[in-house]
Amino acid sequence: MEQIKKAFIVIVFILCFPFLAHPQEKVLPVEINGDEINYVQADGTVFVKGHVKMKYKEMVITCDEASYNANTNIANIKGNVKIVRKDTTIYGETVVYDFNNQNAKMVNMRIVSPPIYGKAESAGSEGPDKYMLSGGYITTCDLEKPHYRLMAKQIIAYPKVKIVAKNVVMKVGEVPVFYFPYLAVPLKDKTFPFMIVPGKSGDWGYYVLGRYRYHLNDKQRGRLILDWYEKRGVGAGVNHYAETEKLGKASANFYYLNDELNKPKNRSKLFDKYPERKDLDDSRLPQDRYKAQFSHTWQPTERLSLLSEFNKFSDEFFMKDFFEREYDIDPHPLSYNLATYSFSNSTLSLLTQGRANKFFDETEYLPQMEYNFYQQNLGNSNLYLTSKTTAGSLSQKFANVDDGYNAQRVHAHNAFNYPKTFGWLYLNPYVGNYSTFYSKNLDGSENVFRTALETGMDFSTKIYKTFDTDFKIFGKDIDKMRHIITPRISYNYITKPSVSKDSIYSIIQFDDIDNLKRTQTVTVALENKLQAKNEDRTWDFIYFSPSLIYQVNKKDKRGTLDKIGTYLDTIQADLEFYPVEGVSLNGNAQYDNVFNAFREGNLDVTFNDTKNKKYTVSIGQRYVREYNYDSDSANYSSQGTLDFTYQLTPKLQFKNYTRYEFKSGKFLEQQYALRKDLHCWWLDVGVDVDKQRDDVTDLTFWVAFTLKAFPDLHIGFDQTYSGAKKSY
Repeated sequence: MEQIKKAFIVIVFILCFPFLAHPQEKVLPVEINGDEINYVQADGTVFVKGHVKMKYKEMVITCDEASYNANTNIANIKGNVKIVRKDTTIYGETVVYDFNNQNAKMVNMRIVSPPIYGKAESAGSEGPDKYMLSGGYITTCDLEKPHYRLMAKQIIAYPKVKIVAKNVVMKVGEVPVFYFPYLAVPLKDKTFPFMIVPGKSGDWGYYVLGRYRYHLNDKQRGRLILDWYEKRGVGAGVNHYAETEKLGKASANFYYLNDELNKPKNRSKLFDKYPERKDLDDSRLPQDRYKAQFSHTWQPTERLSLLSEFNKFSDEFFMKDFFEREYDIDPHPLSYNLATYSFSNSTLSLLTQGRANKFFDETEYLPQMEYNFYQQNLGNSNLYLTSKTTAGSLSQKFANVDDGYNAQRVHAHNAFNYPKTFGWLYLNPYVGNYSTFYSKNLDGSENVFRTALETGMDFSTKIYKTFDTDFKIFGKDIDKMRHIITPRISYNYITKPSVSKDSIYSIIQFDDIDNLKRTQTVTVALENKLQAKNEDRTWDFIYFSPSLIYQVNKKDKRGTLDKIGTYLDTIQADLEFYPVEGVSLNGNAQYDNVFNAFREGNLDVTFNDTKNKKYTVSIGQRYVREYNYDSDSANYSSQGTLDFTYQLTPKLQFKNYTRYEFKSGKFLEQQYALRKDLHCWWLDVGVDVDKQRDDVTDLTFWVAFTLKAFPDLHIGFDQTYSGAKKSY
């Protein structure tokens, strides 16, 4: 009877009270429930006690007692207050809540919005998504007494978006360890704003790499860099990223170091460490070392896009010495401006590219225009046209000298194709031509024209069959198999150019356009895909695609050991094998039939414990063979890799990465690391042994603390920091 009475009071209040209080206005719907409800009609106030529950839109408030004034739409909430909205929960002792604008004043407030947790003596909110904490802290540790805290007089929290504060002190336990004059943490970015990584390296000695990520707003952000190297000095820099609605996106990257090792008095130490630099001129070994990089992308209209990039370095060794990971990705970054205008079926672009670093061999385009006409049907026929035309002023620059070659060049490639399907057979015949004009060549001749014709044909079809199976692999049933076979035959013939490449700048070439030569090849490929199915899933079980490349009536030789005539040139294959979830095999190989040896081969086998998450093992093999066609010799590299992760205990993980060169019988790289789970942190301690040069072994020790809530590392991708490799 009591429950029926309580429900009746709530229903009457919700349905009738708004009309009594504001007969001419629409009042926001606030549902109130509790053990004891009293209504004072004179001032329009409801008093509720015991298991109080208030609902407003997607928000739910629970407490011990509350009063709600319908005239002002404001509630006073007391005792074990809990406010839940989406993924954010607010706790407090007392709360004054204004339902008109969703502003609040809170005492002894606590916020839980993973990955952020916080406490404050007092707090306020402006709207549903902004909280101001006074005299409190923010952390990613969910313990009652967190391992670390970021403390400030006032912290502004935007749940799931960002945290902003000034004059922040970071405490580990009760010990202050760092001060931030300003802190802005975007919660969608998984990188913590501040990071220090100490270590020891053979090239640097003891070192400390520091990063501080600032976030002025969503359009202006970046990183401040401060590094200390025992043997090299202090390096500092900034990476700034900007985004505007009218002018596009831009990034600026600058780093400077006064290198102790490059000082004239330390030349003997420098040459002991880098003997290949001993004979270089002093101008190529500067003491002031730096990089200055800028990039900009802008799309002022729907059809027009602009891209610019500038890369300037103090010397040719700077990136490899201090930013090896970035150097490995792009050892020769270019400086250029590219404007592209898109039509409905074509594009027009203008490229201006100049050499910014004298120590690079580089082709300059000053400028070059390019028009691409994409494959387009001609009228109502089945005939298609594809065309590409470039015209520009080109200059070839050689490293560390002012000499070079230049010419104006116009080049066009046009091709017509006529695709047709005859039942099960797909045919695609094509014809085309290459036309090139050079204003001059190496021997001084002017107005050189070069032409070559092209023709070819592609044949393909697809065959498949589905069949029932009854077998197990690694304990997993396979009920059905589907085999898809796609045979392909391609024929391509390019006639001998009217002017050979050797008479256009001899071996000097601007780019691949100048490398045109007679070729006649037949490629035969047989693509196989085997799909498997059981009651749990359907997946690609095996993919295998072997192919053969035949040279037809070949007339030129690359060297004394090369062949002419018609013969099988290359055998290559790709293989992927996924027998069960967590097990995979990926490989590819290329066999040179002329030399009866492999040119390259790669194989990776991976085992991943998807059930217990205890281990991951990846074993790899890399083989590359480079031939000298003028002598009976070849250089090769055969390397084995092991990437191993094992969970020793629930809180301790072991990681290992090794790379072994079978030719020399030596380890080129060994990395061993332990990762300790510190509740809200990961502690990584490791050692890395590199032998990139025969006479030098670089031994590096490193330590890194990483917040679980912000697992991405911004040290390592651009810095020679081994801890950021592979699994990290």
